[in-house]
Amino acid sequence: MASKKEKGDSVAGKRSRVTIMDVAQRANVDQAVVSKVLRNDPGLRVRDETRQRVIDIASQLRYSPNIYARNLATARTGAFGLLVPDFRNPLNAEIIAGAEAVATERDLLLWTASSDGYGSEQYAAVVNGGLVDALLIAGVRTDEPLRDLVTAAQIPTLLVNRRSPDADRWVILEDQRAASLATDHLIALGHRKIGFVGGPTWADNATRRMEGFRASMEAANIELDERLVVSGNYSSAGGAEAVKRLLARGEPPTALVVAYAIAALGAWRHLHDCGFSVPGDISIVGIHQLPLEQQRVPALTCVRLPLRLLGRTAAQLVLDTPADEPIHAVVKDKIAVVTGGTAGPPRPR
Repeated sequence: MASKKEKGDSVAGKRSRVTIMDVAQRANVDQAVVSKVLRNDPGLRVRDETRQRVIDIASQLRYSPNIYARNLATARTGAFGLLVPDFRNPLNAEIIAGAEAVATERDLLLWTASSDGYGSEQYAAVVNGGLVDALLIAGVRTDEPLRDLVTAAQIPTLLVNRRSPDADRWVILEDQRAASLATDHLIALGHRKIGFVGGPTWADNATRRMEGFRASMEAANIELDERLVVSGNYSSAGGAEAVKRLLARGEPPTALVVAYAIAALGAWRHLHDCGFSVPGDISIVGIHQLPLEQQRVPALTCVRLPLRLLGRTAAQLVLDTPADEPIHAVVKDKIAVVTGGTAGPPRPR
């Protein structure tokens, strides 16, 4: 008969198996830090002494995820993947953090990769190469070469804030509602000549945001000047280029709804370069809230969407839903306009 653990023994002694939580508590760090240290994540930034403390405590407690051995009988890798367009985008980091929290809680590995420059061979290696048990695809193009691979994938896949006619598994945000809130905020300030800087035409969430903008303008009985509606992409350069085209079409608007916060920064910068003051001459409201370190002064007035919750929900869905079942999910959480310094009442012209 096994002896009872004496008081003062490892917390893990109360359970049948040492967990990542035990290591985290003993090392006085977050579980995500333990996970990253033990898999030697190159993106982790911690002090050397912290890294060594985690390794030493994991060794003392004889903790090892041993994921591959644990899942050998079921032919599972114990890992799932997440494709994002660009690691440098701080908004993608929020989605990654949400998915990573689920991986940590379940003692799984999360493999993340940037889809920039990916071709059909790289996609095939990820989707069908036995590297992961499931794959989340966030914010990347759902046309060729990815579309056919998703359709024929040998593992469960889930589109994150994208929908595609060829994919029956997706989770999205309330993008239409977010754009409506941004537009309503400007209308409440007194604006009537409102422009819209949208996302790429192939992006489903860009379409939904455009629909939200148009719906609010129509509900307020404001005639929309189509010359003030432009499409771009979700980069800073894309926002600047889109506003450049908009300004070339004639009299500028008194306000802009920009479908992505990073594009809004580019639009703002271009307006400044052209001699317009924000919000004095043109107000701006963007979609998504940027992290503090990415914000300008004054801060961008924006609509905050729950990106971290999106990542968490996506991970839970792809791991818990049978592979042959469709997923049509909408992440609903409190959406609010975050008042910054880029939106105010219109000036008389």
